[in-house]
Amino acid sequence: MINLPNVTLVAITSIEIEKTIKALQYSCRGINFGEVKLITDANVSPNGITIVKCPRLNSKDEYSKFLVYNLHKHIDTDFSINISYSGFIVNPEKWTDEFLNYDYVGALWPVGHNFRDKFGRLIRVGNGIALRSKKLLLLAYDLDLPWEDFNGCYHEDVWISVKNRHIYEENGCKWASVEVAAKFSREKHNPPIPENEGIEPFLFHGKKDEYLGLI
Repeated sequence: MINLPNVTLVAITSIEIEKTIKALQYSCRGINFGEVKLITDANVSPNGITIVKCPRLNSKDEYSKFLVYNLHKHIDTDFSINISYSGFIVNPEKWTDEFLNYDYVGALWPVGHNFRDKFGRLIRVGNGIALRSKKLLLLAYDLDLPWEDFNGCYHEDVWISVKNRHIYEENGCKWASVEVAAKFSREKHNPPIPENEGIEPFLFHGKKDEYLGLI
């Protein structure tokens, strides 16, 4: 077993509750996490999972705002890995403590997304099914960062990793390199992302893929 006492496995959802529970349970194969939590408005009591109640989240934007400003209140470990019913751990043996050298590790975005930060840098690492440090989770709340869109988008991964990347970095947060991110996670894209070729990732995120049949 891999022991990760300083990592919380967490999911936040008001939809697909049973699939999310299965994803949490599946993600625990071979890993002892410090805590395993489901943050939800649903009345459920699954074995081995701590339920944290929250208001119903009625949209992706509400989910994103909750994660940015409130997730830190429910994480008592140094790191968290947030998953979903469509993104979870598939290869636990691919874990490496190298991931804990960073404050944010998520799957690669393709070059075609053209996500550029304040300085014009092309941002490749930022998918929201990710490992995050407690330090990173606290910053939006501590600095009272305004909830503003990025090119009409309020998705939390883009908000953190692109729009406000410079603020997080100014406060000491580090993102994983492209090479490390490719080992950590993969988001399904068509065409595939070249840097992912030949790598079996620790985690996967993407609908309509063979991995979803596992749960």
